[in-house]
Amino acid sequence: MSSPDKPLEDQVSILIVDDLPSQHVVLRTVLEAPGHDVIAVSSGREALKAVLEQDFAVILLDVNMPHMDGFETASMLRSYRRTASTPIIFVTAYVDDAEMARGYSLGAVDYISSPVVPEILRAKVGVFVQMHRMNRELLARAAQREEVARAEARRAAADQARQRADFLAHVSHALTRSLDVETTVGRILDTAVPALADVACVLLAADGESDSRSAIRFASAALASAGAPGAASVAPLDRFFELADEALEAAERVVCRDDTAGIFAPLMPSGEAAAPSLIFDEVTFHPLLTGTQRKALVAFGVIGHDDNRQPAPVVTEFVSRASIALENAILYSALRDEDRRKNQFLAMLAHELRNPLAPIANAVSVMKAAPPGDAAVSAWAGEIIGTQIEHMVRIVDDLLDVSRIARNTVSLRREPALLRTVVERAVETSRPHFAARSQVFQCDPGACEVMIEGDVVRLTQIVANLLNNASKFSPPGGHISLAADFADGTAVITVTDDGEGIDAQLIPHVFDLFAQGDSSLDRAQGGLGIGLTLARHLAELHGGSIQCWSAGRGRGARFMVKLPARVASERAVHVADVFPLHRKSALRVLVVDDSTASAESLKLFLEMQGYDVRCAFDGAAALALAHSFVPQVTLLDIGLPGMNGYEVAKAMRKDPVLTHCLLVALSGYGQDEDRRRSAAAGIDHHLIKPANLNSLVDLIGRHAMQNDTNSAMDGRQGA
Repeated sequence: MSSPDKPLEDQVSILIVDDLPSQHVVLRTVLEAPGHDVIAVSSGREALKAVLEQDFAVILLDVNMPHMDGFETASMLRSYRRTASTPIIFVTAYVDDAEMARGYSLGAVDYISSPVVPEILRAKVGVFVQMHRMNRELLARAAQREEVARAEARRAAADQARQRADFLAHVSHALTRSLDVETTVGRILDTAVPALADVACVLLAADGESDSRSAIRFASAALASAGAPGAASVAPLDRFFELADEALEAAERVVCRDDTAGIFAPLMPSGEAAAPSLIFDEVTFHPLLTGTQRKALVAFGVIGHDDNRQPAPVVTEFVSRASIALENAILYSALRDEDRRKNQFLAMLAHELRNPLAPIANAVSVMKAAPPGDAAVSAWAGEIIGTQIEHMVRIVDDLLDVSRIARNTVSLRREPALLRTVVERAVETSRPHFAARSQVFQCDPGACEVMIEGDVVRLTQIVANLLNNASKFSPPGGHISLAADFADGTAVITVTDDGEGIDAQLIPHVFDLFAQGDSSLDRAQGGLGIGLTLARHLAELHGGSIQCWSAGRGRGARFMVKLPARVASERAVHVADVFPLHRKSALRVLVVDDSTASAESLKLFLEMQGYDVRCAFDGAAALALAHSFVPQVTLLDIGLPGMNGYEVAKAMRKDPVLTHCLLVALSGYGQDEDRRRSAAAGIDHHLIKPANLNSLVDLIGRHAMQNDTNSAMDGRQGA
């Protein structure tokens, strides 16, 4: 029986296996003591069951038992892993040498003759009990030591994790404090050395830039071992850049463990003692940015093992955070530069719009001061005002084109066109610029007999913009040339000049919106500087491209346009413009515009052409006047108060007396959606303000001729 006063962990179990109940009483009486839990069973099977339920310090086993004797039971006990080393003492009334030898062979530790001598039995059993307690205590202490070791390991791991978290938190704080690219690069290096490596280098490269930029840091220990001073900017190194290009191309880490001696040495400033003697155990290249516009990586050089250095997972996390910080800094720098260019562009836009306003205002003042009916003054003022309005219209058209391209709403009227036609129209458009600046222009038609599938007007705009750009940036008397070629299904148009040229750092951005090479206040060349942007986007819409080359300032420039083309199977038939031979006099025209000045000036011009013109300044008045006046042509503004132009047009189309009235929209809204709404409202033509009045008169004249023809046909049919 176990003592209630003894702690449970001090209890020791003793197993008695004997088929005689009297023997149980004897042995239990002898062995029961504080701390002893004596268990008695009557057969070998019960013994095997008992040892499966608990551990025993010693087993007293009777040799002679029915069914399964002591030897068989001992053999089975030794086959169990749990009792393979448990001490077994045979108890027998007769000790035979052969049986004793057999018992020892089965793992018995002793024999005791029955009847037992209590003192001897207690002594022998006490030895094994004590050994069992000692063994159990040793196991407990080992478990405690193991638990302590595990706790220490957990505490050390927690300390390391906290240190890594603190390090990464410090990295994040340091890298997010600035959005300046150079400052961010410096902080990447400062936090990496010596926490991650003995040497760190950041390499920055951009497409189109001839030289890469980089910075490097050496740990003080590395500098001391090399005997060289620290840190600086770089010079190219074949080995370094070979590995860097490999990492950027693969967009993954590259490890170098061979030929590392002096791999960073040429990155030191010229004239200083570099570190040619440094041999690195490992140099790793980690991509930071792998985009098409910007590429960057960080390289780490490790000289020797250092327990204080951060492990590989922290390096990976550091590279990730450095990549994010550098990308944010570069994006912020790009946004800042774009904002600066935008502000410059807006300033230039205001300058360019004010320029034509000044001569217009001067011409108006002269007309007011001149004697009434002075034909010379009127002619002079009309020429000035007309020229400046054309200039303002070109500026607004360019801005609208940029807006359409930015919103991807440019629609092309594709049709087969000869390259010769495109070149001839562009040259005719730009020839006044060459004449005004006394520039020599040469055109090599070359392979102009090829066909391009595209919008002739937009294709002409591409080439004309390049020619105008060449003229603008070439001095008076300069030379400009255009050449056309065809090969492998591609038409190539090359425009070359010997003008101002382009700085190397501006070449990658020369087609960017708001990018300007000339930001001086005088801006002698004038213009908004968005012609190249328009040319590039229009070429791309036609499946082509534009490239630019220049040897530098003062050495001219060359632009090359490539467009898909094919050999012309037959010459395109030139269709001459058709102009009406006469206009029907007293044609009734209704002008609807909420701007009194615009409506009355248009009315005056049309009356000078012989038309009967009436004006209305809102939608309701227009409908009332139209019903009584019955106009044959209505010039309709869209942005009317109360009832817009679309609603007026729909109402007019429902009026039976206005069935054959020509509806022409004159509006400042000219997007594709505006034109679709005009067509849906029943409007025949949609013109953009300010419209070319001669073209408007031709449009009205064609309508009048068509009506005359229809009337004549009706008359003949009636006859």
